[in-house]
Amino acid sequence: MTQVASWQRTRWARVLIPVAITVVTSIALYVLEIWSRANTPLKDLADGYRFQPWSNNWMMQNLGIEDMASFGPMSLVLKHVYPPGLDAIRYILMLPETNAGLPTDQTAVDMRLYVVYCLFFGVTNALAYVWVKDLTRSVWWGLGGAALWALAPGHLLAATLLEPTELSLLTIGFCYYFLYRFLKTRRAVYVPAFLFSLLIGSLARSFLQSYILVILVIVVMCFWFMTKERARTWGWQALNIVLLLLIFAWPVKQYVLYGTASPSTFSGYHRVGMLNVDPTTVPPLDTPQKYVDNALRFSSRYNTQELLKDNYRLEHAADDYIRQHPIDAAKGLAQSLTVTIPEMLRPTTMYTYNTMVEPLFWKAPFNWVFSGWRALLLVVVSMAAIAFTRGRRGTVALIKRYWWFVGFYVLIAIPVVWSNRYRPGEEFNGAIWTDAVRLKLFLELPASILVIYAVYAIVTRIRSRRS
Repeated sequence: MTQVASWQRTRWARVLIPVAITVVTSIALYVLEIWSRANTPLKDLADGYRFQPWSNNWMMQNLGIEDMASFGPMSLVLKHVYPPGLDAIRYILMLPETNAGLPTDQTAVDMRLYVVYCLFFGVTNALAYVWVKDLTRSVWWGLGGAALWALAPGHLLAATLLEPTELSLLTIGFCYYFLYRFLKTRRAVYVPAFLFSLLIGSLARSFLQSYILVILVIVVMCFWFMTKERARTWGWQALNIVLLLLIFAWPVKQYVLYGTASPSTFSGYHRVGMLNVDPTTVPPLDTPQKYVDNALRFSSRYNTQELLKDNYRLEHAADDYIRQHPIDAAKGLAQSLTVTIPEMLRPTTMYTYNTMVEPLFWKAPFNWVFSGWRALLLVVVSMAAIAFTRGRRGTVALIKRYWWFVGFYVLIAIPVVWSNRYRPGEEFNGAIWTDAVRLKLFLELPASILVIYAVYAIVTRIRSRRS
């Protein structure tokens, strides 16, 4: 009876502790936001309530709520400038006014999105706990992982930035975790969990380019052969196929309606940017009228026929440049690293001034430790420490088991490392406009887990030696 009671307590703890972390850290962020607004001079808050300059209604990736309200849900389908995940959330958040017959309220939607992002913040912290707990089999180490992410100034900035970063961080984090769990256990249930997270993530951010989609099909086939007891997993495999089709749905829609396999019509500027091909030197190219007509069905903010035409012209220019000048294209990619790598090594809080994050007393020491050469050194030393505690055979076995994870990590890193592009209207400055300092958050979650696990491995080895 004692063993049964202990097992039940353990099972409930697996659920209750992550839920508690989600609730506590979500509420803590919400209280911190209230405290910050109350103790910040009104003139330092954007429009009297925002911690940073931009409303969700004027982010480049987003549609205008007033345009969505007048056009209806089809605006989410006809959007081509970016995947519609965050806009779908914003559409729901504006319904209290529109259902009551009132004009859309930008401030109300901003404030509700802050609350939603508090929840996303809490779930991400709980995910860090679950992952570290799974690696170390220790609740205390898991709580340490959750605390690291809850206190990270860059994470706090992302959770109060009203654009897709926090939503993307959450979904990509689940992709990492479920992929890790599959590679560790070879249980079929984790593959559809990974694909579902990837589906939601692909609707939040435009990181699933056409080359990744092709790789994804190969990955799912390989994972089926890697699964334990394949004869009993046909149901999961059928679900995998359905999820793959859903993941392909948005790029296929983009290709049919707008002539691009990319999930975003900003990709033309991104592609010539990473190659350092000046868009002002690219000659005009006629865009098929059917794509222009489709773009004219719904326009809002950057979701316009002009951007569509630019994307069509610049995507073709990038393809031609790679085919005709492969050496120069490689040089352009190398030149891009001189822009993005230094940005990635800066603290995320330098992306924009945030009145809630700036006064935090731990911001400066945290940023110093986890930026610049120190961040690289932490990762390298952590990998060396894990290899040391595992030994040669253990390290080789670890690499063989998790090299698929490394491959996925590289695919996520590619659009971050080559995120530089030209800014429309400021092409004379060069391809130096990059969000790498913010996008690196997608790479920092597994890197942080790696560092925590390395510390755990060293501590465990020292204790073992002493005993």
